[in-house]
Amino acid sequence: MTVANVPDSLRFAPREYRDRQARVRAELARRGLDALYVTSPANLLYLTGYEASWYPPRLPVGVAIHREDPELLFLDWSRHVDYVRLNALYDDLALFEYGGAPAVVSEAFGKRGWLGGTVALERSAPNPVAAILDDVAAELRTAGAELADGSWLVDTVRLWKSPAELERVRRAGEIADDAFEALRPRLRAGMTELEVSALITSLLAERGSEIAAQPALVSSGPGAWCDTHAFPSSRQLSDPDVVCVDACAVVDRYHVNLCRTYAIGSPNALAGELLGLAAGSLAELCDAARAGEGPEAAMALSEAYVRDRIAGERIWWLGGYALGLALPPSWVGHAYLANDGPERIVLRDGWVSNFETILYDRDEGFEAAAIDTVVMDGGVLTPLSRLPRGLLQAG
Repeated sequence: MTVANVPDSLRFAPREYRDRQARVRAELARRGLDALYVTSPANLLYLTGYEASWYPPRLPVGVAIHREDPELLFLDWSRHVDYVRLNALYDDLALFEYGGAPAVVSEAFGKRGWLGGTVALERSAPNPVAAILDDVAAELRTAGAELADGSWLVDTVRLWKSPAELERVRRAGEIADDAFEALRPRLRAGMTELEVSALITSLLAERGSEIAAQPALVSSGPGAWCDTHAFPSSRQLSDPDVVCVDACAVVDRYHVNLCRTYAIGSPNALAGELLGLAAGSLAELCDAARAGEGPEAAMALSEAYVRDRIAGERIWWLGGYALGLALPPSWVGHAYLANDGPERIVLRDGWVSNFETILYDRDEGFEAAAIDTVVMDGGVLTPLSRLPRGLLQAG
């Protein structure tokens, strides 16, 4: 097969992308689907190496893949004609404008003879907006295709990382540890949450990390127990604050999540006690995890470990979700350690997820959290971070 476009900017060898495409074709065949139109930005990156800082929500930028055709068709905005050639691996390219894009998608499928079977669309994708995808579906249906839901298909294929992907993950883990260690002596009273978020982002970047799919989160002060997902604020740290810093190190878009809790000034005895009581839950998870089985049994044992030691009213969440290749607005994967996501999964080599232990106390007004990233390799689940999971003294 002649490859039409192989740019020098690819983060992986071309055969890595071809292997990924082959796995997606195998999954299409297993599910009885003929073709898939991929519009999720992260999945476009996975299959072709293409990434952008912005995806037009009114345009169905995507790739079409057929289970019996070895060639990959890329469809993009005409203004991206040079950009896509410099940044994506594909075999054929079709360009569209605002207004006529759905018809171009259907015509491109027709030219390749892909309208006679079942075409799946990524209804779960964050781009484009639903109305545009509805228009694509209508055009394909009118042209004779049978439509199906292809949500999470590529996401599930990419859950288990290749050796090349795991190399990026491990490198990101080293960057995260180094940055969080460098943060500890520089945290001090008087800094704002925004300054702390900017500092950890800078420390990560200095060590080779890319921009993460979400901003670094910082939770402090009497309202921290209820603002786990709030943006960092202009609140100044003070003695005796408990401060949680939650960020990702990123290498070639592969994320490793890490969170540690720091004491500003006098350490909070209760926060330290709770983190100490829960620290062993990570080892419990890893010891119980078994390749070839779902992660839910190991997660249940880990959760029981914490609940046997800490009252339920002080537990915000225990769990974890798949990590890996991610683009804004989120690094959160679709598969969970509780195995209650949209796709049931099993553990095997290449699995990467985070593991969160988030504790709090309303009366004392703090959040105390530890988040680690775990990797299964050689049939064993292990954490990447070397940092202790207890309350760390800042300054």
